[in-house]
Amino acid sequence: MSFDIVGFLRNHTLLHGVPETELENAASTMETVCFPDGEWMMHEGEEGNDCYFVLDGKVQVYTRSLIGKQVVLAELGYGALIGEITLIRNEKRTAGIRALGEVTALRLDRTAFEKLAEASPYFHESLTYAAELRMKHGLLRKASIWSAIPDSELRGLAEITVRRNVLQGENILREGTPKESFYMISSGRFEITSTVTRRAVMETGDFFGEIALLAEQPQSATITAMEDGELLVMGSAEFQAIWQHYAPVRRQFAEVMRIRRPDLAITHSFGAAEGDEIAPDAEHDLLPESPIRSTRWIDLLFLLGGLFAGCTVMAVWLQNQIWQMAALLAGGLVGPVTFVAYIRGSQQLGFSHVRLAWVFVLSAAVAIPLAWVVERQWLFGVARSTAGFTELSVPLSVALIEEGAKLIVCAILLRGGRMRFLMDAVVIGAAAGMGFAAVESMFYGWSYLERGSTGEMLAVLWVRALLSPLGHGTWTAIAAAGIWLELNRRHAAQRTRFVRQRQGLAIALLLAAIALHALWDFHFVEGLWRLLSMVSVGAGGLLLLYVLLRKGTKEENYAITALNPLLQDEALNEADEANALKAKPLICGACKTQSPRDARYCARCGQALRRKL
Repeated sequence: MSFDIVGFLRNHTLLHGVPETELENAASTMETVCFPDGEWMMHEGEEGNDCYFVLDGKVQVYTRSLIGKQVVLAELGYGALIGEITLIRNEKRTAGIRALGEVTALRLDRTAFEKLAEASPYFHESLTYAAELRMKHGLLRKASIWSAIPDSELRGLAEITVRRNVLQGENILREGTPKESFYMISSGRFEITSTVTRRAVMETGDFFGEIALLAEQPQSATITAMEDGELLVMGSAEFQAIWQHYAPVRRQFAEVMRIRRPDLAITHSFGAAEGDEIAPDAEHDLLPESPIRSTRWIDLLFLLGGLFAGCTVMAVWLQNQIWQMAALLAGGLVGPVTFVAYIRGSQQLGFSHVRLAWVFVLSAAVAIPLAWVVERQWLFGVARSTAGFTELSVPLSVALIEEGAKLIVCAILLRGGRMRFLMDAVVIGAAAGMGFAAVESMFYGWSYLERGSTGEMLAVLWVRALLSPLGHGTWTAIAAAGIWLELNRRHAAQRTRFVRQRQGLAIALLLAAIALHALWDFHFVEGLWRLLSMVSVGAGGLLLLYVLLRKGTKEENYAITALNPLLQDEALNEADEANALKAKPLICGACKTQSPRDARYCARCGQALRRKL
């Protein structure tokens, strides 16, 4: 049974007014094509010289977001024209299209398409307008802050959004000028300079202009195009209407304000409707942890533990200096490195391994010499107490000196504006503490090795490795949390209203860390009771650290989900693609933070995330 192509074209709404002869000429070049279920009719990014009218069945239109996820843009059925954007704009395919069930389509090549467009101005104008809307809708869906808006509303948003081409060197906004519009970057790179904030570079998916609109203040930064690019521009009234209508959008921009301008976030309220703000401490579903991140510390434990065990056997067997030194290094590192890896694995907005290694080494290079000099000069000099660590004043002094030395490193690192989470302090504190502990263990082991006692050196290293989670890393993580609370309390005034309690908690954490350290070193009992007392003190420290980890994880979770409202609901369509993406960490190009694999915006700096596939 033949299909009446001319009749189909004559009755199509886009082709009204096209002369019959032109329809017949176009029909003579067209062919009916069948696609089985799941077959790709066209792929995003490829060259295209044809388009299709859907005659039977349905198709799904896909694109890829900046993080590599497949995003469904539309589901189209009978009469839909697909692939026309490539022919109108002479560009590569902007989306992929796959058959949803068996599909029959009418293929139209470029030549016939162009003849139809010439024969009917209405056809050309309608397609141009529809293509423009589809382009803007696709950009808004895959690379914009509006992910929380329903797709039907997003199509309406595309109608009121204007595309604007910009040239290299063009100033989009100037600091101090009145509020204008809301801007989203669809292509190009833009430099942000300000007297208030540091220099930054924004790219596709990033946005600006919201601070002036929300705070009712002049522009807080100057935005300059670093290269030719394109912006999606939304007027102030339209932006305010959408912001007021959707609670998830209000939470998104409230979090953006806390990131970009915490000073304004304190003095202005951006939760227009009651119930918009969800307290970071509130109970809500946590994001699923990446299996790669959560088990890495186990791999390190087996690797370094096996290395230490092997070096121990070889050092005892051969009594060789090389193996003794290898055992000394491995024994000093196995516990501290594994502990830091475990704490970092609890962090949803993870620091890079290079940064943590730098903190580890910096603490060893700065805190150890500083503590050694101060202790030898003031505590263990000529007039030192004969009672040693059996007198509380000695371990208390050691705790004050050593924690103070480590916290100097932590305080310097935590002063940065991007250290906005409690987990940042806990992880940095753990790395600083364990850098100190690793070198201290090596010093203790070396002192026994100098006496010619390989067995005693190895015994000390094994005991300290096993007990390392109870010591320096835990204490300094707790103390660093206190430092962070004090440094950041002014940014929490609007959210908690408990500044004094926050300051009191900071002091309590510092005192707790010093007390735990002092009690650990205090020799008030001997023998087995001494070991039990150390384990009890260590268990108390781990319990307090666990509480901080839980609180810090909830705080990170709140920020991530506020900025990425659909994070928990998004799922990839192909299981093998999901497994491939799990294996690749999602690193923010601006601040180098590792984010959850499906996040679109970095909860530390607020910029769009991009995955290099």
